[in-house]
Amino acid sequence: MVRRKQLLSALAVAVAVGVAGCSAQPGTAAVVNGTRITQDQLDDATLEYVDLTGQPAEPTVVLNTLIAADVFPAIAAKHGLALSDQQVEQRFEDLAQQQGVKVPDGGFSPAFIGLGHYLFAAAAAQQSPDAQAVSEEFSAAMADARIEVNPRYGEASKEGAIQPIQHPWIAQTPEAAPQG
Repeated sequence: MVRRKQLLSALAVAVAVGVAGCSAQPGTAAVVNGTRITQDQLDDATLEYVDLTGQPAEPTVVLNTLIAADVFPAIAAKHGLALSDQQVEQRFEDLAQQQGVKVPDGGFSPAFIGLGHYLFAAAAAQQSPDAQAVSEEFSAAMADARIEVNPRYGEASKEGAIQPIQHPWIAQTPEAAPQG
């Protein structure tokens, strides 16, 4: 009986650590090359994106973009495609005005500005004469990046993109259960 309790306790601790993920820091959505992306940053960026565009956004997609936003700016700068925080904020303000949306009190969050750095530079890169080189450098940088993702979002592939995962210890809903 004591042995069973010890085994159950050990299992509970292992599950808790596995669920916590990302360097065991509570509230962490991902860590990219040692830089932490918090759950609050992900929530802010997701909400601001939805508010600004009026389009739904899955947190995993936004997290993928925030991860890319941590890697891409150095490549963008090297190719003359980087924008300042003020330029990104101005573009978002212009977009808000076009959409008839109010800019958040206090401006956009740092996470959303980071997201903008990636989105605007990536769009410029596609139009650049160096588009192929930029794409190759970015792919290589993503593959080389040290990326840890909170298991609730999936896991990072070797290319750096988040892939959903099925945990055998999470019960499937009856609709999702395989039909036998």
